[in-house]
Amino acid sequence: MNVPQKPGSRNPLFTLLVIGLFTAILLPASQSPNLFTLKPFGWSDVIQLLTFLLLISLFLERALEVFITPWRRDIDENLDNQVKHSERRITEIKEQIETENKQLETLIRLEEISSRDRKDIIAQFNPAQTIGDTNELNTQLHQEMERSKDLRLKRALYKSETRRIALWLALFIGLLISGVGIRALETLVTIQEFDQEPMFYNGQIFIFRSLDTLLTGGLIAGGSDGIHKLVRVFTTFLEETQTRIKNSLV
Repeated sequence: MNVPQKPGSRNPLFTLLVIGLFTAILLPASQSPNLFTLKPFGWSDVIQLLTFLLLISLFLERALEVFITPWRRDIDENLDNQVKHSERRITEIKEQIETENKQLETLIRLEEISSRDRKDIIAQFNPAQTIGDTNELNTQLHQEMERSKDLRLKRALYKSETRRIALWLALFIGLLISGVGIRALETLVTIQEFDQEPMFYNGQIFIFRSLDTLLTGGLIAGGSDGIHKLVRVFTTFLEETQTRIKNSLV
């Protein structure tokens, strides 16, 4: 079987091309004078910047949740219901096996009691079941456990795939937001102006702003993913608490 190789994994030409491209860009930039000076800032400025980016991540996370949830809810809830049904079925089969074993133990002790009591005990048994025969139930239990395992794996893969799509979408929107001017590094530095522009002046600024856009976009996307996980933990805790309260009232 032919396994597709990643570009550049065993291709020296691709590696040389990447090295040459970076050299062609970074070498002229490294020969230019320092174009940036740090602005005087304190912890309050840093906190203000991070708070602003955190608010953007929060808005982005909520917006993505609103748009993505209706798209994936049907399949997600269907998989959850199948897993819960399978777990209930496993519990029922285990209870049946336990009942069969108890009935078998009772029959073994019937020889030690009177015939009248023996009839009363036999009358309590389920005539539709074969007492002591748990082979079929064990087979059903094994099949149901395998089915439950497959359903859990399928649900995990689906959630992982939708989470990956949401993260890529968050990164794309984060890059757009930083591309229109909301960038982290540029707010902390001052771009120097020269009477005569040095070599590769515009190129160096272009590289800086491109990296700043990537960094800020990734920061916004990562923040939205982290906020989503925190919100998910909180909502899961509330749902479990509500379920426990309902079960205690029943």
